[in-house]
Amino acid sequence: MIIRWVILVFLCLAVLVLSVDMYKEAIIYSPLESVEISGREAANNGKKALQVFEAAWGREIVDNNLFSSTRSPVQPKPQQPQGKAAEPPKRPDMNLKGIILDQFGEYVAYIEKDKAKAVAARKGDRLDDVDVLDVQQKSVELRWNEENILLSLERIKTIKNRGK
Repeated sequence: MIIRWVILVFLCLAVLVLSVDMYKEAIIYSPLESVEISGREAANNGKKALQVFEAAWGREIVDNNLFSSTRSPVQPKPQQPQGKAAEPPKRPDMNLKGIILDQFGEYVAYIEKDKAKAVAARKGDRLDDVDVLDVQQKSVELRWNEENILLSLERIKTIKNRGK
């Protein structure tokens, strides 16, 4: 039992010492007292000079205060009109690779755009900036920039067997 009382007294003394140290170092600490002022003490005949502090910012920061109510957004510089008009967009290179009839009875077109991998497209789909208006058995109608494009499989010819 005596050991418990000794430990309790030791902990109370440790808390008391730490509290006094914290009070000295944190609560009553004044950082301005430790600043050394050189040259001013000699001017005052050895008396401790008054500590004079100046603002750490200049007139520019005061004039451009972020929190000022008079501050307004920066006005963008007017852009010079360029003499050259913007070129119209280039029509994409579209190739119809094939058309199949899917399990729901709809035609699905496989369209290759700008030499990329062929993509499956149904009626109403959109491929980037190209709308698929209609898919039929041998043709696909597309719309690009108010221009209708018709892709057809009719130009593909197959070699027929020659009976010799």
